[in-house]
Amino acid sequence: MFVEQPGKLPAPPAAGRVAVVDVAFAGGENFETSTLPFLDALGDRLAIWIDHHEHPVGWARFRDDPRFVLVPNRIAHACPELVTPEVVRKAGRVDVIVAHADLDGLLSAVKFLRGGSPPWPEADEDARAADSPGRGHALSSRAARLSDALDHAAAELRTAQREGLRQEIVRALASGEVPPALQRRIDDLAREHRDALAPVDALAANAREEARGVLVARVPKALARPVKKALLSRLEERAPVGVVVEGRAVTVATFRDDLDLSLCDDLRAGRSDYRFGHVEDGGRAVVARLGELVRTALE
Repeated sequence: MFVEQPGKLPAPPAAGRVAVVDVAFAGGENFETSTLPFLDALGDRLAIWIDHHEHPVGWARFRDDPRFVLVPNRIAHACPELVTPEVVRKAGRVDVIVAHADLDGLLSAVKFLRGGSPPWPEADEDARAADSPGRGHALSSRAARLSDALDHAAAELRTAQREGLRQEIVRALASGEVPPALQRRIDDLAREHRDALAPVDALAANAREEARGVLVARVPKALARPVKKALLSRLEERAPVGVVVEGRAVTVATFRDDLDLSLCDDLRAGRSDYRFGHVEDGGRAVVARLGELVRTALE
């Protein structure tokens, strides 16, 4: 089972033991309305929960539960590296895997299905490069095409189509062989994704440094998720912190390990290097606080 938004978890499987990989505890009030009901419904059927999206409340609550493998992103830049043979053996029999619907989550699920063995030798590094860009990791062309295809599917395909594609990819990678027809579809989706990112350069060029080290792009309407992801990456390449403001929605990201974005209280969801929230002042207070964090880090 794939999860697109931790704040909107599906109903858990009706039967069987469940492993959860790369699914964050939901931020804000969604932790109480999404994550906890999901866990309560699973009960003893939860075999293991493996994640690297730090959550101050949830992690403190479950840190001593041996079923939870929780390592912060500043240590584990992607989730697959946490899916080791030892962890898979510890989980015991698993009937269903619940995974985040991105490259990082998909590779975590595949690795779990393979008993902790990656589908190709560089898969863990590819996951780190895709999930934590700007931290010195290298993304192979193979993984780049797969990541782009998954992003485009998430943005453009209907629910049943993108779910079917993910399941097909998981089966192929778990078996160790990608059929030619599936590879052609992945390549086509990746090309369409690159075409869809055409507006990113212009949006990045219009960004302005609104506080020291805080580069802000303001757009009149909500961006497609892949466009926003690519835009943030461009901003982070030019400044310690990148910010995208879409009306009341503010999304913030940084490549730097010495900046903890969770210290910005108005951004209630996310992790230490990527956070988001809704504000009423156009993000001015968020930008000011981020400027303080940058100043402290640079002193």
